[in-house]
Amino acid sequence: MVDDGKWTWAIVESAVDGIVTIDNCGVIEYINPAAQTMFGYTSEELIGQNVDTLMPSPYKENHDGYLESYLKTGVRKIIGKGREVVARRKDGSTFPVKLAVSEVKLGDKIIFTGVIHDISEQKEAQAEKDRLLQELNWRNKELNCLFRVGEIIRAGKVGGGEFGEVSHLLHSTIADADVSGTRIAVDDREYTSDPFQATPWKLHADIVAENRVRGHIEVFFVGEQTEEALRVVQKDKLNMIRAVASIFGEAIGRLEAEAKVMQASKLASIGELAAGVGHEINNPINGIINCADILIKESADGTKSKQFSELIRSEADRIANIVRDLLTFSRQDKKEYSAARLTDIVDGVLTLSRKGLEKSFIHLETDVPEDLPKLECRSEQVQQVVMNLIINAMHALDERYSSHDENKILRITARAFSEAEYPFIKLIIRDHGTGILPAHQDRVFDPFFTTKGRDQGTGLGLSVSDGIIKGHNGSITVNSNIGEFTEFIVELPLKNRYGGELRHHPERTS
Repeated sequence: MVDDGKWTWAIVESAVDGIVTIDNCGVIEYINPAAQTMFGYTSEELIGQNVDTLMPSPYKENHDGYLESYLKTGVRKIIGKGREVVARRKDGSTFPVKLAVSEVKLGDKIIFTGVIHDISEQKEAQAEKDRLLQELNWRNKELNCLFRVGEIIRAGKVGGGEFGEVSHLLHSTIADADVSGTRIAVDDREYTSDPFQATPWKLHADIVAENRVRGHIEVFFVGEQTEEALRVVQKDKLNMIRAVASIFGEAIGRLEAEAKVMQASKLASIGELAAGVGHEINNPINGIINCADILIKESADGTKSKQFSELIRSEADRIANIVRDLLTFSRQDKKEYSAARLTDIVDGVLTLSRKGLEKSFIHLETDVPEDLPKLECRSEQVQQVVMNLIINAMHALDERYSSHDENKILRITARAFSEAEYPFIKLIIRDHGTGILPAHQDRVFDPFFTTKGRDQGTGLGLSVSDGIIKGHNGSITVNSNIGEFTEFIVELPLKNRYGGELRHHPERTS
């Protein structure tokens, strides 16, 4: 008969799972070959070491506390149970394990035995399963989307039975084509397919709304049926795809028109509120400013009274400036239009801001010709717009460059244009500052939207500027790349009152 001790020893030594025994102080007394392979240590390296050597944080720091607590209270948290934990190899890498700990009393001595099962493959399999389920979910959504597109197509009211043909076309090609494994990246129009699939072929049509391309419809045919698809899809069938694109374009245009109406209504409500609040605040704040001026005059230099009075005056001025922006935003200014030279307007702003530009080491480049035709405008309002844009540019440059830099440039250019007999002047203010995030570019003209701190503005500057320029039947747009540049493009008609719409293109930035 084989000795029981040798029999047990042989089982433990040949076990597939790792087995580690420790004493009541957490010191390793035994580690079997499977555990040595699992962790990358030899038994000589581990025996006599604390078992927390095999644990990453936070298990490592908490282990001795758990063991001590159990020995004192007898309350089991893991002993006699199995749980998933993270283990640490000799090279520092971690991996998931299923750990089961048992307690054995040998006379007065207590030892703990841990059986460790590496579950890395199980975790990877589960992750792959989750990924495939997610992929299946997306495929289901795509099928639902295609089904919905088919419904829209069948319900469309376009002459010549084009939608019926499109529906038949989709069913006779897409339904039969093998598109499994195909990936299409819309942003760069590139795609990859499984090696056994034939070269894809596509139909393409632009989605156009408000005379601008907003997207594309592309039908791809992939697989052995490509030749059949090419036979079925003749040239004239392109009209069907274009009809679908036209419907989408009309829908986009309608949604955008509705959004503009809602935005106009919201701005009108905000304008009414701003006017009311502005007038309510204006009178008391003027009283505070007057009282602060009296206190400043009557207070001795260097006293607390003088210091606090000046602080009151400074903060009151800030409130007064906010009120001014609110009133401007609500378009309460009734001043008349008069002829003005853009050169004089820009020079006036630069006279006020030149010291700030020099203090910030900003290189100023101007190209505003003296012979530009005069504008019919409210010059003080246009001056306010230019000032707002220059201040924003200075902030962006200071944020990117804390001191002198050859690229710390603010450039102001202006040119006269004429399109369809409607002359206008284009003013571009460009800086090489931090840039504006794409997600923010559509919101910069919204009232109270700002990315600056409370001490740097109210978020009304660009909204006020937008209102002023629109009040002049002009346009103001932004073009920016993060970390490269930002430019604001202002287009103003030479004559503010005319019979017809201003013919210019706000989206053009050249």
